[in-house]
Formats: sequence, structure tokens, C-alpha cells
Amino acid sequence: MRDWTASGGVPGSGYRGARRRLAGVLAENRSRAGLWLPVAFGAGIFGYFDLSSEPPLWVGPGLLGFLVSLLLATRRSMISISCLIPLLAVAAGFSAAQIRTWQVAAPVLKRETAASLTGMVEDVRVTSRGERVIVRVERLGRVGPEDRPGRVRLLLLKRDRAPPAGSRITVFGRFSPPPPPVAPHAYDFQRVLYFGGIGAVGFALGLVTVEEAGEVPLSGRLSALRSELSKRIRSRLPGDTGALAAALLVGDRDHISESATAAMRDAGIAHLLAISGLHMGLVAGCVFFFIRLLLSLHPEIALRWPTRRLAASGAILFATAYLLVSGASVPTQRAYVMTLVVLIGVVIGRRAISMRLIASAAAIIMAARPEYVLGASFQLSFAAVICLVAVYETGLWSRYPARGRLFGGFARHVGLLALSSLVASSATMPLALYHFQKAALYGVATNMLAVPAASLWIMPFGAAALFLMPFGLEGLALVPMGLGIDAVLHLAGVVQDWPYATHAVAAAPGWVIGLAACSGLWLCLLRGRVRFGAVPLLVLCIGVLVASPWVPPTLIVADRAKKIGVFSEMRMISTSRHAGFAIGVWRRRAGVLEARGEASPSKFHCDSLGCAVDAPRIGSVAWSTDAQSLAEDCQRADILVTRVRIPDDCPMPRLILGPKQIRAGGSIAIWLDQPVPKVVYSREIQGNRPWSGAVTRGRN
Repeated sequence: MRDWTASGGVPGSGYRGARRRLAGVLAENRSRAGLWLPVAFGAGIFGYFDLSSEPPLWVGPGLLGFLVSLLLATRRSMISISCLIPLLAVAAGFSAAQIRTWQVAAPVLKRETAASLTGMVEDVRVTSRGERVIVRVERLGRVGPEDRPGRVRLLLLKRDRAPPAGSRITVFGRFSPPPPPVAPHAYDFQRVLYFGGIGAVGFALGLVTVEEAGEVPLSGRLSALRSELSKRIRSRLPGDTGALAAALLVGDRDHISESATAAMRDAGIAHLLAISGLHMGLVAGCVFFFIRLLLSLHPEIALRWPTRRLAASGAILFATAYLLVSGASVPTQRAYVMTLVVLIGVVIGRRAISMRLIASAAAIIMAARPEYVLGASFQLSFAAVICLVAVYETGLWSRYPARGRLFGGFARHVGLLALSSLVASSATMPLALYHFQKAALYGVATNMLAVPAASLWIMPFGAAALFLMPFGLEGLALVPMGLGIDAVLHLAGVVQDWPYATHAVAAAPGWVIGLAACSGLWLCLLRGRVRFGAVPLLVLCIGVLVASPWVPPTLIVADRAKKIGVFSEMRMISTSRHAGFAIGVWRRRAGVLEARGEASPSKFHCDSLGCAVDAPRIGSVAWSTDAQSLAEDCQRADILVTRVRIPDDCPMPRLILGPKQIRAGGSIAIWLDQPVPKVVYSREIQGNRPWSGAVTRGRN
């Protein structure tokens, strides 16, 4: 007879041991269960935006009400509660996104038109192509009120100057509906502009006529103040130094040169250009410690007054002013909410940094603006913050106390800043590979130098400059701030010139980053050894993203076949004479690095009737814009793309994209590396949604 005592258990002890271990894991993570509710809420938002057609408005609230009723009916069962509460969070996220879509619904221009526009200027931006304004429309040619967009984004002539916000203007221009994605699965401008309330885009064909100045709204006054502060900063600090200082202090990034932006992007420190959690936290932190230091100078105040709470209240007021002055962009709003949650935690005596506060900030942002969840900015910011807080909760920050009175605290602070840069850069690398198809290989090392410089030098002097501006003494702080910015720009330029500074990858499918996000959340939100079970999957996903086994499309056709691109021998060949935005996106998604100073990517042979090229392993590709060239193209081309009606006798091409395929609009991607060509339409990916319109595609 077997001695079960000697073998360490009794029959069934393996099952009982597993149950005990599972019970131990659940008990250890019971206090963390609430952290998964914002994750479920976000999953519901993703589920809504992933639909191919718009559901009836009652679906989300109806499902939410049904689950609430079911929860109330089975509230005595812990199993029912444990299952229904996450489902409730998913349904709540779905409902929030659906209601938000209904809330912002507005007319969208149906077809391209040239017309006279009359309306009020809401916002003015400076771009490399000229000044761009957002206009609230009062009249748009002969477009009726039911079809007239509420707001229009208009690019003015370069020789024209935009009137201040609040002005009532009239201008003649060409307007079109918001453009679809330039490639399937690429950035969806239609959705972004839809949630921004913009129903048309266009460019001016004549000068702007200001009919009346009108009363400038608060947003216009803040915009004028921001412009004036930017001019004052750039007058003190010339060139890219002043432009970057204006971007950091008032959110004006319009004057940063393309070379400086490219250098910071290749060095992996482009996140410093946008006012995000780092900048908002640094500004609020500097104000917090400055106020607390002033209050601590008086012994009676230091002993009897709650200096910590008073300093946090002052930091909240300063952060609010910083939000308004900097333009309240999407990243700044998100950073403000996160900073506000942390400072309110200090005021009410809660722990300032905790995963619960981060989850609360994420829930607030997702509930107010569900569409933000789809943006790279939201994902990158919260990925960095969640990983930083997870490392903070391990107690690593407190394991290395300051040694020595003079330099110990400073050295510890610098070391922890370098560690935070390492953690944040590593956390955001998978998302950068997915969204931008490029990673800065030296980004971790560069951030370990640039972020401490921004934290210890640039932003403290920047906060001081903002404080001194009402007295006209900002130069005292801007000059040393400029020295720090010069050092960061020099560092970016040096790193950009290093060999293999960037690694380009082809665009990956969404399920890869989805698995990486789930495994990362598992690693950061759980406690105990069970969390490390996600490490192999996370490493595998990152490895797949870096290796990039995806094959880019052989042929890409832009919306309405305005241009086409062919991917051959690791190069993108295009019918466009200039490397514009669409060509840049095509190349980036194909994993092709663009060399600095490279000439136009066009290698097609073009004339007034169309373009053609002979590509290795693909054959002859013809892009025809006139019926006169179709006879020749039908006899020699292997692939034919045209908006002209194709004759019945067109034997040569093995693939034809004709008017019926192109008429529906949207971009088209084609893979020719298999017996039957794979054709993907961006309209089919977008589906029949309020921002995209119905899918109508026929066969030629």
C-alpha cells in the first residue's frame, strides 16, 4: 500500500493544492479588482468603434439596463456579481461611446464644391503651408441648412493673414468632405474631424474679407494671449530654441522647424514637444514645492497650517491657468486630469501616487471623451504612467535612500529620473512600433539624459518664466531655460546622426498590440508571482513587432485614384511628383525609412494621359487618366488603374481597378504575392458609420 503521507499529500491533494493557490491569488488581488473596471470600460469603447455598422441608439443603454436588472435580481450570488460587474463596465463603455457619437452628430459636406463661405473664426493656427482657421459656418454657397456643416477647417493663402478669433469673415474657397484614410487601417481623419465637429475641409481661392470684428469669445481671448506670450518668448530666444520654449510653455508648436522635429523624433524624445503629463506634472510640482517652501519659512505657519494641502491647492490653480494658456489640447487635457486627481489626493490626505488614482483619471477621461481611447497619445501616456506606478509600488524608490548631505539627495533624484525614463521608454516602445512603424533605438539612453535635463533645469526655469511674465522679468528665467533647450537639441542632433538610430517596421495587425496591452496590464495590475506569467507573452509580442514579419501591400491606390504607389525592392514608387503626406504614410507603413534630403519618390514615367512603370517581379503598372491611353494600356499593362470607363476588349491586365471600384471612395491596398490577389478597401474597414458613410462597391 502506497504511503500518501510520505509522498506529501493524500489523494486529490494536487487539485486541493491548486484550489488553495487560486484562493491565495484571489485573496492577494482582491483589493485590486476595481482596477480592472476601467480596462473593461475601455474594452467596451473599443468594441463599439470596431463595429462595421452603426447599431441603433437603444442598444447600448438597453444592454446596460438589462445587466443592471439582472444584477439586482441575482445580487445574493457572489458568482453572479463577479461576472456581471465586469460586463456592466463593458456595456457602460459601449454606451458612453454610442451616446458621444450621437451627441456630436452634425452635417458633413456631401460633395466637393467651390463656394463663398461666411462665418466666425474660432481658432487660428500657423502651418508650413500658411495660416489655418476653424470657422463656424453661417453660409456656404447654395448648401442648404440641413446639409451645411457646422464648422469648417480652412487653409488660407500664404500671402494672407488670418483675422483674430471672433471675427466674422467671408472668403471664396474650394471645400470637400473630410478625407478618408490614405491607406487601409491608417489614421482615420474622418472619425477625428467628426468628433471635432468639423464637417468640411478646404483651402481659400481668394483673400479673406473681414466683415466685422465682433465680440471675441473667451477661447479667442485665450488664443490671442497665447500668441502674444509665444511672441515674447521667441523674441527672447531666437530660432528653434525659442520655438521649443514656446511649445513647452504655451503649447505653440507652429514655429518649430522640420529639422528640429525630425531630430527629436529620431532620437526618441519627440514627446517633449507636446505638453503632456511630464510637463504638467513638472510645472505643478515646481509650484507645489515653491509654495510649500515659502510657507515653511515662517515657523508658526509651518507648525500650525496644513502647508502640504495649501501648496497642493495653489498647484491646482496654477495647473488650471497653464491648461488654459497652453490651448487645452487633447494631451494637455488628459495630463491636467491626471495631475488634478493626484493633487486632489494630496488635499484630501490620500496617497498621491497610486494605481487607483490613475484608474480614476482614466475612467474620467474615457467617460467624457470615449474617442480619445483610440488615439496614440492616450495609449502612450497611460502605458508610461501605469508602468511607472507599478514600479513605484514595488518599493524600488525607497530602497536607495540618499547618502551624504550635499550630493546624496541630488544623486538619488537624478538616478530615479533616469530609472523613470528607462521604464517609460520601454513601456511605450511597442505602441510606438504599432502606431508610427518606427522606433528610436537609442531612445532609452537619450531619454535618460533629456528627461532629467527637462525635469531639473528646463521646466523649473520655464515655470519661473511664466510666473515672472506679468512683471516683464521673464528674461531672467528664459535665458537659462534656453541653455537647457540648446543642450537637448544638440543631443538630439548627435543621436540622429548615429548609425541605426531608428528601426522601421511594417504596419502590424491590431491583435498583436492588443495581446501586448493585455499582457502588460496583467503584469502591472496584479500582485504576487502570478503577474510574471504574462512576461513570456509580452516578450513574444514585442519580438514580433520588432521582427515585423508582415508583408506590405504591393499596390496602394489613394482616394478616387488621385495617385497610386507601388512597393518594389524595398522602395515606394509613386505617381506623385512630390513626397506629400500620403506618400509619407505609405512609405512608413511599408517599413521604408526615408533618407534625409532624398528627392521625390516618383519613378513613374508620366505624360498628360497618365503614368506607367515597370516594376521588378510585378510587371507593368499603368495609371490612366484619359480614354486615349486606355487602348495602349490594355495591350501592355499587367495592372491597370483608371477612373475612365474600361472598354470591353481589354485582355492584357491581370488586375483592373476601374470606375466601379474607385467610385465608392477611400483607399485600396492590394497584395500580389499570392495566386489570387488580396484586395482591401478602407471603406470596408471603416464600415457604415456616421463619420464614414455607406460602403458602395461594385465589380468592374
